[in-house]
Amino acid sequence: MLPAILTSVFFALSGVTGQKTAVRLGSLWGNFIRLFIAVVVLGILVWGFSPQSIRAEPFSWFFISGMVGFGIGDIALFLAYERIGSRLSILLNLCLAPVFALFLEWLWLGNGVTALTVLAVLVILTGVVMAIRPGAGFRQRMERHGNFGLGILAAITAGLGQGSGAVISRKAESIVRVMHMEVDGVSAAFQRVVAGWVIAGIAVAIVKFLGPRELSGRWRSPFQKGVMPWLLGASLFGPVIGVSFFQWALQTRESGVVLAIVSITPIVMMPMAALTEGDHPRKTAIAGAFVAVSGVILLHVWGG
Repeated sequence: MLPAILTSVFFALSGVTGQKTAVRLGSLWGNFIRLFIAVVVLGILVWGFSPQSIRAEPFSWFFISGMVGFGIGDIALFLAYERIGSRLSILLNLCLAPVFALFLEWLWLGNGVTALTVLAVLVILTGVVMAIRPGAGFRQRMERHGNFGLGILAAITAGLGQGSGAVISRKAESIVRVMHMEVDGVSAAFQRVVAGWVIAGIAVAIVKFLGPRELSGRWRSPFQKGVMPWLLGASLFGPVIGVSFFQWALQTRESGVVLAIVSITPIVMMPMAALTEGDHPRKTAIAGAFVAVSGVILLHVWGG
């Protein structure tokens, strides 16, 4: 139980530090540097402790998973951070990801969908609508850049990337089992983060030279005053420490229990976002977050 709770805390810390990084460096540039740091740290760990875990066939699937999850998903997430803040970004991302994953598994793997899972999805969507509807409002002093509506769309896209990447990652894990290999969470994260970093680099190059000013206007040095602590937090709390604790949790408890606990991350980060961003949601938005998270928990419980 404790590893899963700590995972939620680290994922929440990753969210609030990621928002600060996106605002200070620009979303695309900040995400690229963050993933580069994560690749270096994870690469050193894998090279030092489990170099034998990198094999061509599972790597190709982990790489594809990373292109979708850490690549498209995290690019969209950082675009959302800069525009709507960490609380709403993480809420939409983590609560919609299992919905997209469920739909993809139904299309790709033919997994059945029960009436209870449909009910859980409806609960999630109800909570999300409550959290983002115009009447919910925000009492916040947070620093934001860019269009709010684009931020909502980006956060939904992040959920699509996160959910799809998770489903593809399961394909990689099935190949690992067939090959009788051992690939720990750090190695799997490294293989996925490398792909995300490559996609992030391509996005930076394209937008830098061809993109609209909405996306390409600010490219600041990570060494400017006050940036590095947030950047290191965004790099380490999520892809490195958070993923490691998540894997530890999966080794000690059933996956449904772990995922249900980790899904409370949007609630855990509410006081963090209030402290670091001045983001104080109104009662309707808070209630919506609790409803959406409850739906995610029900989805994991009823889904076994």
